[in-house]
Amino acid sequence: MYANGHGSVEIVNYLNTNKYLSPTGYRKKGIIQDESKTNYDWNEVTLCNMLKNEVYIGNTVQNKKSVVSYKVHKIRTVEKENQIRVNDTHEPIIDKDIFEKVQCILEKRGTNTKLKYDYLLRGLLYCYHCKRKLQIVLKKNSKRNAKSHPYITCSDHKKRGCYPLSINYEKFENHIIYVVKKICNIYADKEIFYSIYKKYQNKTLDIRDGYKKKIEQIDKSILDINNNLDKMYMDKLQGIILEEDYIRVSQKFIFDRTNLMKQKEELEQKLIGTEDKINTKNKTKEEKELDELIKNFFKLEQIDKMYLYRLINKIEIDKDKNVYIYFNFSKLNSINENLDEFIKIEELINENNQKCKAM
Repeated sequence: MYANGHGSVEIVNYLNTNKYLSPTGYRKKGIIQDESKTNYDWNEVTLCNMLKNEVYIGNTVQNKKSVVSYKVHKIRTVEKENQIRVNDTHEPIIDKDIFEKVQCILEKRGTNTKLKYDYLLRGLLYCYHCKRKLQIVLKKNSKRNAKSHPYITCSDHKKRGCYPLSINYEKFENHIIYVVKKICNIYADKEIFYSIYKKYQNKTLDIRDGYKKKIEQIDKSILDINNNLDKMYMDKLQGIILEEDYIRVSQKFIFDRTNLMKQKEELEQKLIGTEDKINTKNKTKEEKELDELIKNFFKLEQIDKMYLYRLINKIEIDKDKNVYIYFNFSKLNSINENLDEFIKIEELINENNQKCKAM
């Protein structure tokens, strides 16, 4: 239910209405449901703890809590990376994909489940500079009895040395929905999408080849430096050059070689990024998921938060109010990066179609 977009309050109400025993009630009553007992009601804390519990996907996790010391008997929660985790210790009863999807939603929504206003983009908005989540707050208008409007802000930006931000949330949400729908429409029109996607794949191939050539040039330069160092060392041993001259010149060579190695490392990282874009193997599952997701997305009369979470990974906003949308699918990212050009080509194709119909 949670993976399909139902909130924790809604699920708790459903469980209580249908008289499902809570864990406490089950431990006391077993499978016999006693309708007269009301102190076994479900609550949001219990539900959220269950949603995060890896025991349901076959994992055993220990050392979740520890005592501060033998003197102070206070219990504290152990950080996740320090817990003892053993995978696949028993048969799972929950699909791992569903479990991961729920963890993603929990992370984006945060721990506060009792918000008065559950905004569509809450949990997706991040500051471009400090990488922290942005907040949506209500601001009162200076006019008397005027309605309050939600604004996107980067709270405590001064403490972190970040930048102030104030964007009208309602206008921003409408703009994001427009962009997402436009990108989904372009993807859905396979004829337009593949013609442009192929062009940008070729562009990526050119970029990859450029990186490879630069790396080859750097390797040649490093080899020349090494050869020169070897030759200088032999000249020093034979007394052709003085030792202080050898040290002075060799230090310069070593400095240049270090800089070249750094450049090579940066280029290799970029090359890996372009290789990932080019490599389309094992992406059929992702494409099928994306096709199904967008097909269902278009059926919705109103934008569903669950679908938005599955489409968008995060949205970053910088100090100049530039917006960067990061999708969960590489093909949507490729459209997003070149949205203006996609729109121009789409308009051109539509114009040509209209001319053909007129003829």
